[in-house]
Amino acid sequence: MQGTFTGTGRSASFTPRQGAAFNVSLWGTFVATVQMERSFDNGVTWLPLTAAGTQLYVWTGPASEIAAEVMPGVLYSLNCTAFTSGTVNYLMGQAQ
Repeated sequence: MQGTFTGTGRSASFTPRQGAAFNVSLWGTFVATVQMERSFDNGVTWLPLTAAGTQLYVWTGPASEIAAEVMPGVLYSLNCTAFTSGTVNYLMGQAQ
């Protein structure tokens, strides 16, 4: 899945294969905040990823990260929560 943000909003969802690493990349010239979120109820509720109460996977500039999911059928998306200017290009995907 790939696309762009030119304002606040949510990307389409992506379902990674259970136990396999996937890539999340952001690039471009922008002033924005993007966070990765996941849903266990088919996109009804989106939750930020945390560890010990600290939010993970929040970006304000170009980045490329690897993540993995241990549960089957979990949806992931990117949420542009704040936007000032530019274009945020994104890619979330997994090798076949």
